[in-house]
Amino acid sequence: MVRKVGLIIQAHMGSTRLPGKVLKTVNGISVLGHVILRLKKVKNSDAIIVATSTLDMDDVIVKESEKYGALVYRGDNDDVLSRYYKAAEKYEITDIARICSDNMFIAPEIVENEINIYLQNDYDLVTSGSTIPLGLGTEIFSFKSLEEAFLKSKTSYEHEHVTPYIYEHGKVYYCEIEKDRGKFRFTLDTEEDWQLVNAIASKVNPEECSLKDMIEVMEMNPELYEINKHVKQRL
Repeated sequence: MVRKVGLIIQAHMGSTRLPGKVLKTVNGISVLGHVILRLKKVKNSDAIIVATSTLDMDDVIVKESEKYGALVYRGDNDDVLSRYYKAAEKYEITDIARICSDNMFIAPEIVENEINIYLQNDYDLVTSGSTIPLGLGTEIFSFKSLEEAFLKSKTSYEHEHVTPYIYEHGKVYYCEIEKDRGKFRFTLDTEEDWQLVNAIASKVNPEECSLKDMIEVMEMNPELYEINKHVKQRL
């Protein structure tokens, strides 16, 4: 079987902590647009798919995804696991990288490395370890593992968060980087996160910046770390 790696981005307009966050704009490009553009730099992937809901409010997600050349799948708003499974099935994806649409600074070099490790080894799931800042990496797993999770997951938590079943029952590998940068938070879930996103984007080009560029900005401007260091990641 020829393997087909799909980068599947989960996206919807129903955020409670920061409503409409994925369509907020930085330098005239939406957060979702930035995610798609950055993922286009990942050389070892075959498709970029946005998995959104069938709710009317998410019609704008479809338009924005197509604007930047991504494929689209629409499914259950609350059952994200189902969305992933059916999106992968529709587009005949054999290996899935799970991406959150609020990770505007998703790092192509980290995603690419994680995919390589996954493809070259016998892990059920490869993901970012504690040394990689939140919001820069991915989780990658096979369609077979996703299907098993879809068929056997019982709780709403498992269906909302996609991969808990695989973590519990599979062989997981955590990718790390040489220097521990895990204290930094580059995802977008609160107003404080949004402030940091804009502060970083004022100093580097969000379409081109690498992990190295972002770390340099944070180290040269230590006050930026203070903006969202207190934010607790919602589980």
